[in-house]
Amino acid sequence: MTRHSRPRGGATIVASLTAMSTGLVALGATTPAQAAQAAGADQVAVSDATLTWDLNDEATSGAFAPGTWNLMSAGRVDDPGAGGTTLRAADGGATWSNGEPAGWSAQEGDVTVEDLAAGGSYDTATFAGTRTNSAGANANTSGVRGETRLSFGAGTGTVDPEAGTASISWDGDATLLAYSGMTFFYVSDPQLDVAADGSGTVSATVGGYATEMDDPTAWEPLPETEVTLAALQGVEVTADGVEATPAYRQVAYEAPTGATAQARTGTEWGAFPQDFVDFQQSVGQGSYWYSSGGAADVRKVANPLAVSWTGDDVPAAPTVTVSDTDLLPSGAQEITVEGTGFDPAAVPATRPPLAGGSGGVYVAVGKFAEQWQPSTGAPSSARKTTDVDWAVEEDDVATIGGADRGAIVLSPEGGFTATLRVDKDAIDAAATDPSLTRYGIYTYPGGGASDAAYETATPLTFTKAAPEMAVSAPRASFGEPASAVVTVTSEGDTSGAVTLRRGGSEVGTADVTDGEAAFDLGLLGAGRYPLTASYTGNAQTADGTATTRLVVARATTTTTAALTRTPTPKRAGTVRVGVASPTTDPTGRAVVKVKQGNRVVSSGRAPLRDGVATVRTTRLPQGRYQVVATYTGTPNIAGSTDRTRFRVRR
Repeated sequence: MTRHSRPRGGATIVASLTAMSTGLVALGATTPAQAAQAAGADQVAVSDATLTWDLNDEATSGAFAPGTWNLMSAGRVDDPGAGGTTLRAADGGATWSNGEPAGWSAQEGDVTVEDLAAGGSYDTATFAGTRTNSAGANANTSGVRGETRLSFGAGTGTVDPEAGTASISWDGDATLLAYSGMTFFYVSDPQLDVAADGSGTVSATVGGYATEMDDPTAWEPLPETEVTLAALQGVEVTADGVEATPAYRQVAYEAPTGATAQARTGTEWGAFPQDFVDFQQSVGQGSYWYSSGGAADVRKVANPLAVSWTGDDVPAAPTVTVSDTDLLPSGAQEITVEGTGFDPAAVPATRPPLAGGSGGVYVAVGKFAEQWQPSTGAPSSARKTTDVDWAVEEDDVATIGGADRGAIVLSPEGGFTATLRVDKDAIDAAATDPSLTRYGIYTYPGGGASDAAYETATPLTFTKAAPEMAVSAPRASFGEPASAVVTVTSEGDTSGAVTLRRGGSEVGTADVTDGEAAFDLGLLGAGRYPLTASYTGNAQTADGTATTRLVVARATTTTTAALTRTPTPKRAGTVRVGVASPTTDPTGRAVVKVKQGNRVVSSGRAPLRDGVATVRTTRLPQGRYQVVATYTGTPNIAGSTDRTRFRVRR
């Protein structure tokens, strides 16, 4: 980690800036643990610990300067070289407002800025996301904040869940910026230490810059300082992590001479650790981290932090994975349940036939009461099951009746795989008591054993499958019948009926057979017809609709012209015009023009009868001519033209 070694200048942010009441934190380099843990007999190594913390609400709230807010960055943002600068939102925090590189980042190394999503999960943040909450509202000074947090990953150290001790360190930097970066500082390489009495600390090394409100261009680096970020009490070290709320409320802080005195009235008075706040006095943000009597005091209270880990030597907590938890509401379905961490030795049986040995684990599907756990004394009537497997040690499979009695193997490592049959109708028939309200996959110790850790519940929901529908309506021509086929596919049964409408008119209703319903639309005029198919659904599949557009084209035609009597200077001629179509009998009329070059010398028209029209021409002098015969068509039948040449002799 890069360390700033230049001496700190005397400039600090004056009290008028402090009164703005915004908190900011930045993560910089840390030091080794300040207090080493005594090694216990059950102490084990971890190498993948994750620390998540958002410090307090003020660290991600809106700021009083127009258009600014408080935010976090992974890594160390670059030095702008002057105070009073802000991150440019237009380029996602890549540069400062004075043009200098800034390098805001959501992830650097093992440090990530995470953003709370609408569904409750956390995703890697975007720069714009640091300003809005999960509902999309901008952070302000009235309670809306950015809902981001820092995540330090790949922590290493030792833990002893039996003794209740832990010592874990992280390698990484982060920055917390106030007023979009007008002032900020770093925190690096945090360290967690928890003693056997439940007390603990999160320590780190902090660094940053001092500036002045009266002279925003003043900008002096501060020496890096080892501080306690959080003081912890009553910490419980479990097999997979710790969760704790740092001390703040009613923690006294002795402010130095000239600084704002701590307000010690109300329910929110308190402070972060003394040495951390003393550092903030140098930054000019001292009262951002302890109660000063202002409206922002409610946002300064320390928020909970969490540390999680796994490891080959750390006993894994019992965990269940179910292949599918959203099932069809009708009919029987099979699901696979996989369990890990169910140590056979941890659940001694008290009832025959396994009394004195491992009781194993029941894996059941059913409908249970709100309070169902055997460890709490809930009676068996609180657990109505329709299918149960009993995971026991391999040597005990035959003892409890083998596979025919639901016996499955519980491995020495505590793993099992069960296949259960789920039928909602059967569950409802078995669980008639109104207190039984929770469908689910449940595990709990077998053979009379008791262990709350082995009592797990995985909720089941029953939802009709959403059908996938499509309407196929092949293009037709006028004169040929149109048709449509509606296809219905679903995870469940596709029986039912489909009603088809053409525009505002109902075509009819047809049953779905093998996933299809066919419709004869009959003869339609040329045009475009919207089709809407509505599926009624059934016990397994929900209703559905699908639409398409049927195109009926004008019927095509072929025109042929034949000179049946050639005109002369003394008599008129006749032209026979024949019009044919592959899909209909053409109606309408034919137009005949006799042309000499580009000049029309004769024209006439006649209606079609049985597809034929006879048109007379005028008498014509000697010369060469062309007959142009045109069928003009109708709204449903396309027109066509034919040409033929002839000669009038003397």
